[in-house]
Amino acid sequence: MPGMALEVEVNSREKRLERAQMKVLFTVPFFAPGVAKLGVRFDPSVETACTDGTEIRWNPEFFDKLSDAQLVTVLCHEVCHPMLGHLWRAPSGAKQSQESWDLWNQATDHAVNLMLKEFSAAVMGKRLADPFPFPEPADAYCADPQYAGLAEEVIFGRMASKPPSKGGGTKQGAGQGKGSPGAGSKGASGSKNVAPGSSQTPSGGGNQPGKGSMPGFGQFSQPKASGPDAPGATGKPGPTQKQLQNDWTATLMQSCAIAQGRGELPGSMARLVDALVNPKVPWTEILRSWLREQCSDDWAWSSPAMEYGDSGFILPSLKSERMGPVVFGSDWSGSTYGALVDAFHVEKQAVLDDLRPSKLIDIGFDTRVVWEAEYVPGDTVKRDIKGGGGTSFVDLIRRCCEMHPEPKCLVVLTDGDGEFPKQAPPFPVIWVMYGGCDKAPFGEVVAIK
Repeated sequence: MPGMALEVEVNSREKRLERAQMKVLFTVPFFAPGVAKLGVRFDPSVETACTDGTEIRWNPEFFDKLSDAQLVTVLCHEVCHPMLGHLWRAPSGAKQSQESWDLWNQATDHAVNLMLKEFSAAVMGKRLADPFPFPEPADAYCADPQYAGLAEEVIFGRMASKPPSKGGGTKQGAGQGKGSPGAGSKGASGSKNVAPGSSQTPSGGGNQPGKGSMPGFGQFSQPKASGPDAPGATGKPGPTQKQLQNDWTATLMQSCAIAQGRGELPGSMARLVDALVNPKVPWTEILRSWLREQCSDDWAWSSPAMEYGDSGFILPSLKSERMGPVVFGSDWSGSTYGALVDAFHVEKQAVLDDLRPSKLIDIGFDTRVVWEAEYVPGDTVKRDIKGGGGTSFVDLIRRCCEMHPEPKCLVVLTDGDGEFPKQAPPFPVIWVMYGGCDKAPFGEVVAIK
């Protein structure tokens, strides 16, 4: 009977999936928490396999063609997309067109497959079987060694910068075989992918951007949940994308803890987790945040703003139209040069243009103040390099203390190897220190490499 045969077929697939999930748990437990999170659904409208962060949708015919070992590879490949944030990390350039979205999918596939190969090498180094055999032909999948160790965004940028091929796709390098359609091309079944946010539907009936951009199995799809009331597969309110993202980040860290205990954590994954746990905030962002806090305009309730007297409201007056002078001290003792000087120069100009202090005083010093220049909003800060010899901050602080009005704050670029004054000045100081030093007797320190 047809109905009974279909039921047996479905039960057989479910048993194969259960075996594959158990194999993940015992052979590559790093992926087990992620595999356990994703529901499974068989959907003939899907080309191969795809995920939206809540479930994996399989094409039944494609599923039946895979060996049990290859099922493990595809399961873990799909898990990587939400676990690495590919569903939410897509750069703005990837969302501008369907062609760009396809390219983002391919870039993430390079990163995922290279990571799986790195994982395989760690496991096989213990004389165990390859946990991730790829469906044939294995060399046709996006896994170009030139992208090893690169972030997905970097891979996407490099791929996007390459000239399009004659067929309208984008050349992918040695890692992608002939069966892999380029950006903007159609998948194996002919259904075209849809960029996130698009109201179009693929001709194949699905709505998964990114599916079928590799021969054999697909990638990830746009998360279904776009708001607190987005319905899930059960008809109940689904999680928001932010909730999904946070949940998968926690899963990633849980998985990494498991893998570290077994000595199987790839270096690329270790770097990613370190970035999540100990985010490296650019020193320029720290500096600008500190300056905005120190140099915000002062409001006084003791002197109400008279221009609002007729409104019936008592409002504070602004003490000054703009903040007081900001001083930048640059250690030109001979060890500050190159890109660091350029970056500091850019920050000076940004402070003058964005924060608009009453004036910006630029001081170069070594053991003493060597040169000094003043700028007001609208001026162009010059890039001066003078000085040499040793370093002392005593004369710099002395000069700043002599200024009238008193500086709103002082920002010092230095390697920290010099003589500090015995007493802190009456204004805030931030030290932008490079070369390994991260301590100062007063003020705040931003250590940079």
